[in-house]
Amino acid sequence: MLSKERNRFEKDGWILQAVEDFDLLSDFDCDEEDLNDFFQNDCSHQQKELLNVTFALIEATQEYFFPVALISLSNDAIRKEKIPLFIKFGEKKDYPSYPAVKIARFGVRKDFQRSHIGRHVMNMVKEMFITNNRTGCRFLTLDAYNEDGPLSFYQNNDFQFFNDKDKCKKNRAMFFDLKRLVL
Repeated sequence: MLSKERNRFEKDGWILQAVEDFDLLSDFDCDEEDLNDFFQNDCSHQQKELLNVTFALIEATQEYFFPVALISLSNDAIRKEKIPLFIKFGEKKDYPSYPAVKIARFGVRKDFQRSHIGRHVMNMVKEMFITNNRTGCRFLTLDAYNEDGPLSFYQNNDFQFFNDKDKCKKNRAMFFDLKRLVL
């Protein structure tokens, strides 16, 4: 069973809904061993410990009876000195850090990859955090695998690198400023 209405966001025939029945994830395969292991074995424990919430993308007409994509979200904060100088803040008060939501893990079922499902999920998550003031959240953050495929995907979805200090590391820290979407 997926979760109650309040943990659900619907757009363009797709539903992004918090997972409650983790047995639904047992055969999820995004063709990435580390992500598969997380979704099949770890995300339920992390959700019980209140460390993140995993959302499943399902087709609204229920043509598919399995999650097409999974994304785990958690709270985050960005220290002001880490934010690039081109980001402008309109507040009168200067804060030492700014609220963010971290995309802890994200995977699209391998038979749905390269069909723009990933872009749709990213757009849904962006919209989810600027709609109905769900929570104070200025940024989306993530640590992408430092590989061409994941980095290109996130850059094509308008995420930017914080800096080049992690250019040779296993993961690259990236962000998206949600204020760009608010007119």
